[in-house]
Amino acid sequence: MKFVIEPRRIAAGQGPGARRSGADARTVAGWGMALVLSLMLASCGSGQPPADPAATQATAAAVPESAEAPAAAPLPPALDELDAGGLRERAARALREQRIHTPAGDSAVDYYLALRDKDPGQADVAAALTELQPYVVIAGEQALADADLGESQRLTGLLARMDPQAPALPRLRAGLRTAQAAQDQRTREDSERAAAARNDAATLARTQAAQRTAAASAALKAQANASANAADEAAARASTPAAPVPAPPAAAQAAAPLPAPKPVAAKAMPRLIADASPRYPLVAMNRKLEGSVEVAFTIQPDGRTGAARVVSAEPAGVFEDAALAAVARLRFEPSGDSHAARRTLNFKLPQR
Repeated sequence: MKFVIEPRRIAAGQGPGARRSGADARTVAGWGMALVLSLMLASCGSGQPPADPAATQATAAAVPESAEAPAAAPLPPALDELDAGGLRERAARALREQRIHTPAGDSAVDYYLALRDKDPGQADVAAALTELQPYVVIAGEQALADADLGESQRLTGLLARMDPQAPALPRLRAGLRTAQAAQDQRTREDSERAAAARNDAATLARTQAAQRTAAASAALKAQANASANAADEAAARASTPAAPVPAPPAAAQAAAPLPAPKPVAAKAMPRLIADASPRYPLVAMNRKLEGSVEVAFTIQPDGRTGAARVVSAEPAGVFEDAALAAVARLRFEPSGDSHAARRTLNFKLPQR
């Protein structure tokens, strides 16, 4: 069911101070009752909310529905620069073009409010604002249902200017507060989810970096152990005595016996010329832990150490790095040969 505002009845183009006849006053009052009745019938008869007047294509001059809607007029100059007659003319034009409450500043309601401020006490202006209130209420509720809080707030403010005691005003304001609180809650939840996602991503990145570091450390330790094993095997082969010469056959025993070979003396370990004490780990000291680490290493021909590896540690995972660092600082007397060696480093808390 469609209804059309009749601008010629709301604003008859009367200038400021003009008198309305008794018949004209009765016409305005009768039109107001008819408009309210049509709004009630439209909302109850069809089962759906009344159509937005701004979307209606019919005008007071009964323009056919197939006709093209008139183009929106450009924004007028400041309302306070227009006299009462100009405001009435623009209000009537806005009604003809179905610009009841939009756009902001160029609607019939805006012009009637400006006219009421400029020329208070006009009965026809008060009646027009009263009859236009349902349109503002419906549009404000529709904007609220569409979650357009800015438009609903503007229309609620417009209704408050039209009538601060409007019955629908508390309902619109309560709906706005509820919708704004829900929107703020959604914004907070979105922010919290985004922050949690960023924290999860940062935690994952740190975990992956730690895993890569652990893998690289394990690879280095495996390489060091392989080198130490190779050095131990080489040193063992170098220190193994030569196999005895087999006895000559019986035919050669009659000949003069050959001198027996001299046994190969085992190589003496080089002399330690620079010892190194391990540094007590701060974590172990804070936890009051003691322990020991056995390290196998190779004494190189120039007296330095190399290919150090941990043979055993008690407790595990506490003193190994400090023990390896101490072995790396050991210096032996150069012997020109490689020697396999082992050393046990004890970690004892200082006595107070």
